[in-house]
Amino acid sequence: MSFANVCAAELLKFRTLLSNRITLLCALVGVAAVGLLMGSNIGPNGNLVQGPPGSQAVASPMQFVMFSMMILGVLSATSEIRNGTFRITLSVAPWRRRVLTGKMVTLAAISFGVTIVGLLIAYGSSLITASGTAYAPLSNGGAATILAFLGSVPLVTALGVAVGVLVKSTAGALSILLVWAFAGEGILAIVLPDTIDPYLPFMMVGAGPGILPEGPGPVLGLGIFALYVAIVIAVTFFVAERRDIA
Repeated sequence: MSFANVCAAELLKFRTLLSNRITLLCALVGVAAVGLLMGSNIGPNGNLVQGPPGSQAVASPMQFVMFSMMILGVLSATSEIRNGTFRITLSVAPWRRRVLTGKMVTLAAISFGVTIVGLLIAYGSSLITASGTAYAPLSNGGAATILAFLGSVPLVTALGVAVGVLVKSTAGALSILLVWAFAGEGILAIVLPDTIDPYLPFMMVGAGPGILPEGPGPVLGLGIFALYVAIVIAVTFFVAERRDIA
C-alpha cells in the first residue's frame, strides 16, 4: 500500500465518524461566539480594553480550534487501538512508520483547512462587534501571531496522535496534554525565571506569543514548538517499532 493510499484510508476513516464532524462544528461555533465577545471588548484605539493587542480578538477564539484538533488527534489514535482497527490496517500495510505518518499528515492537512475556516470566522465575528473602532488585528505584529495558527494547529494535531499512540489510553493521553497545557505550564511559569517560562511548549503557540513580549515571538516560537513535536514523534516511532501498538 502506497503512502497516498494510506492517507486516503485515513481520510475515509475520519469522514465516516459523525463525532468528528460534530466536534469540528462545535469548535467553529465556539470560535464565532468568542470572536463576537472579544470584538465587543475592543477599545477606540483598536486594542482590547484590558490592554492586549487587537490581534488577541482573533487569536483567543482560535484556541477552540487548536485544542479541539489536538483532542481529535488523540482520539483518532486511541480509538483505533481500542477497537483493533490498527491491527487490521497493519495487516494490509505492515509498515508502522508509514501508517502513523499517514495518519499524522492526513489529520494535519484537515486541521490546516479547519484553521483557515476558523481564522475567517474569528476575524469576521470580531469585526462585527468591533465596528466603529480602530480595530486592525493584522497590524503591529498581529499578522504573525494570527497566521502562526496555520502551523501550530497541524503540529498540535500531530502531537495528539503521537501521545495517543504512546499512551494507548484516551483518558491518559488527554490528561497528560490538557493538564500540562492548562495547569502544568501555569505552575512552572510561577516558579521558573521570567526568561525561561515563555519557552514552555504551549506558551509559544496559540494566543500566548501575542501577550508575552519577552518570549521568542510567534515565528521563532512556532519553530521551537515544531522541534518539541518532532522529538515526541521520534520517540513514538522508536517505541512503535519495538512494541505492539495494536
